[in-house]
Amino acid sequence: MSTIGRRLASYLAAILAFGLLAFGVGAPPERCPHLTAAELRAASVAAADWLIDNQNADGTWLYEYDRVADFETDDYNVVRHAGVMSSLYQAGARDIDGAIESADRGLEWALDHLVERDGWAGVTTGTTIQAGTNALLLAALVERRLATGDTTYDPLMEELATFLDDQVEPSGALLAYYDLEPDRPRPDTYSIYYTGEAYWALGRLHTVDPTAGWGATADRMGNYMATVRDDVEDIWPPLADHWSGYGLAETAAFPDRSPGEPLTEEEIEFVRRQGGLIGQRVRSISQRFGPWGVAVRGTFTPRGGGYGVFGEGLAGLWRAAELDDRLVDERAPLAERTLCISGLAVDAQVTADEAASYPDPSKVEGAWFIDDLTRMDDQQHALSALLFTMPILEAAPFDTGHPAPAAWLWILVVLGTINPVRAALSMPRAGTARHRTTLAALGGVSGSAALLLVAAGSDWIIDAFGTSEPAVRLAAGGVCVLSAGIDVARRPVVAEPALTGLRAAIIPVAVPLFVRPAMLIAGFSVVADRGMPTYAAALAISVVALAALGAASIGDDPARPVLVWAGRVLSFVAVAGGALLIADAVFDI
Repeated sequence: MSTIGRRLASYLAAILAFGLLAFGVGAPPERCPHLTAAELRAASVAAADWLIDNQNADGTWLYEYDRVADFETDDYNVVRHAGVMSSLYQAGARDIDGAIESADRGLEWALDHLVERDGWAGVTTGTTIQAGTNALLLAALVERRLATGDTTYDPLMEELATFLDDQVEPSGALLAYYDLEPDRPRPDTYSIYYTGEAYWALGRLHTVDPTAGWGATADRMGNYMATVRDDVEDIWPPLADHWSGYGLAETAAFPDRSPGEPLTEEEIEFVRRQGGLIGQRVRSISQRFGPWGVAVRGTFTPRGGGYGVFGEGLAGLWRAAELDDRLVDERAPLAERTLCISGLAVDAQVTADEAASYPDPSKVEGAWFIDDLTRMDDQQHALSALLFTMPILEAAPFDTGHPAPAAWLWILVVLGTINPVRAALSMPRAGTARHRTTLAALGGVSGSAALLLVAAGSDWIIDAFGTSEPAVRLAAGGVCVLSAGIDVARRPVVAEPALTGLRAAIIPVAVPLFVRPAMLIAGFSVVADRGMPTYAAALAISVVALAALGAASIGDDPARPVLVWAGRVLSFVAVAGGALLIADAVFDI
């Protein structure tokens, strides 16, 4: 094989390697089952029926069940009891038979464990009141009030809210526990979930009683969560908090907020940040269920509560985005991610036929199992997620697209990945400076044409591989970092094997110097994010730079060492820019 043939073979191998890395590992296919309204309704009914049918005579629910051993654990959790009540009242509001009656039986049990003090009340089975219990019980009673119009429990709602209000510190942080024996809040003790639960519950109460001041406390808590909570409470990595989605949806609907722009700037950023945190997890889960997802994403399978909390959080953020016009670009991605995780949840739910093979099908049908175990909050969270997905499905279809990185960032990454300085240093040396400039210009233009032609298939490629724009951006950033990193580590080839005469504009100037393997892959993402004009502008800058530097390929040119370092600097720019693209993709919805 000739020298040129061997070089082209290695070039094609590099394209294949970068392609496999990008679409095999960085952006593998995502599995998001299609959902119909009927399927969503049926799955919701089945989940609610599991809770209704597996309620004990005293009003508690079956806590945990092993479907193979046909064994029920005797453990229980009062916070989750209140959470199940909330979900069932939500189901009752959606006309699911028996849901409100089951939740009312659970309420009777909760009232039997009520503790009252001066102006407030709490529920506990021990000597400590958990703020999360009160928050979810309050949220449940608000759901009941809205679903039935019954005002019987309005005084209790006020007492539960007073307890929460008393637990909130001036910063907006929520003390997680109240100890009955010393009869005081437990100092400096917080919970990663209780704050969001109380934020939602007080915000929910504000919508039915907007004059009592509960919204002000909710606002203080929301600002705390949006700005400093993770730092103050030493939460790392940043918390993907589904309860914040609930709370932000309530906040955006406050009657005393500005229509069209109800959220503060901090809340806007909180919506985007939470959307990115939860959306990234859903994207990874959907990739795990793709054709080769286990090989590149591992074997992690969510439990029912896992599907549920992601769906609840995203649905809440979608409701908030629907009410604030500054979040218009986030609406479709939030809807898509919610529908995706809900579709996966419906797929994972046990059907009647599947349940029939177990000792007690009534404890299996409609539930979600992991390692043959289910817990009542698996059904609680999944049920709520499915219920809140219904209005999203009803609002479909949505305008497609994701918020994209700035055009200047992509231009810098394209310029650094192609690296016209490095390309100029590896051009053929023969001929005059004018000849080399001509080769550079012709090679750059023809290479640009090839890159644009390939990138024009961006939408088709993304659809064909069943992946998404953020995933392709992550893969593109990765291959650009890898390619530019290699360029930093090795010196430019003194002279690439070349065809004779002006044909050298094709080999090696266009291929392999200008049409870099990484750029062939990354071009799909440039076009998906910013469109052909941005990509064409970046390529035009690269062509102009290559043509201007064409004369610098003379081997003994004293400027060559300077240009070698200039090429390295440009590669560093591509590495940094690619890293920013990766970060952007990770936290994209």
